Amino acid sequence: MGLTQKIKNNIKNSFFFGMIYLGIMITFIKILQLFIKPNSKQILFISYSGRQYSDTPKEAYNMLREDPNFKDYEFVWAFNEPELFVQPELGRKVSANSLVFFYHLLKSKYWVTNSSIDRLVPFKHKRNVYIQFWHGIPMKTLGHEEIGLSPLVQYWYDHVQFDFMFTYGNYDLQKFKEIFPKTKHFVEQGQLRKNIVIRYQKNISAAQIKRQLGITSEKPVLLYVPTFRGYQAKEQTNLTQAALKELTKNYTVIYRGHYFSESVKQGQVITADTYSLYKLFMITDILISDFSSVFFDFAVYGKKIYMFQPDINEYYARRGVYLDAKKDLGLPVAYSEAELMDLLHTNHYDYGVLAKISKQYNDHDGDDAVTALKNILKHV
Repeated sequence: MGLTQKIKNNIKNSFFFGMIYLGIMITFIKILQLFIKPNSKQILFISYSGRQYSDTPKEAYNMLREDPNFKDYEFVWAFNEPELFVQPELGRKVSANSLVFFYHLLKSKYWVTNSSIDRLVPFKHKRNVYIQFWHGIPMKTLGHEEIGLSPLVQYWYDHVQFDFMFTYGNYDLQKFKEIFPKTKHFVEQGQLRKNIVIRYQKNISAAQIKRQLGITSEKPVLLYVPTFRGYQAKEQTNLTQAALKELTKNYTVIYRGHYFSESVKQGQVITADTYSLYKLFMITDILISDFSSVFFDFAVYGKKIYMFQPDINEYYARRGVYLDAKKDLGLPVAYSEAELMDLLHTNHYDYGVLAKISKQYNDHDGDDAVTALKNILKHV
């Protein structure tokens, strides 16, 4: 862990240092606001708080830069380490890890993100428009219901003021009303994530993706996406090396960790932590996850989903969930590696469960969100 991240963690996890940080930063930002006038045609994008060039902010960026109606707009991307992102379509980049970042933030009238763009400083921004595409439907608890949340992050949840927050449907709409009580407008028009896959399908084939990943086998592709625990677990959480090795006999196994997790390299298992999740969707035949909300986005493709939850009791006690995958959603759940192997060897699979999940939680077409976003940028 780098020094910068250690300092961030100390500030986040200490009430004393967190409040000092907030006081200093809010005062600093208020002073900047006196001198900086937003550019009405400038949009700032950030994904996963500056860690990635991905997800809905990336889709929004590509969509807008290809639209002639936005040809005179200035697009700015913020990254924690801008030098790491060299994609040819990227234009102006700024560092999110410097005080100068707040100049770019205030200078941009519109902010597009899928997490925090304000560096956990929930300040008032009457001349800026904060547009939030949260990174998934809430499966695990957030905000006040999240056990052990750091004081600074909890303060952010309670006080951040999104001008527009996009939701998939009524379920996450109701949850986000509780989690982010200061949000001004909720846009129940779905997310841009369905369009991410459509964009990739136009530009790259499944065969090309497999070549990029070094896949030569004709075995079905099994994508394993465990979530981040955030605590030192006492029980087993992930599939063991022996189980992964066993799976490689019948499947091409791809491991993709949470963006907070460290990569793992397990023999024949392909580690794809930095590879696009939505490209992986295109070649995946079976998804295995645990408490991640990734399955909500994958369910629309009608391909098998299994949940592996050996630490369900500990996870419920130490993290908490809103939905039980088996009782509430009807998904097949394994609580041991032996159970998972049995499920995978079972011929019957209830695909109707996937259709029901998609209908109830993710029913909007991706173009609905496109239209809503463009209307905000042109008329607000």
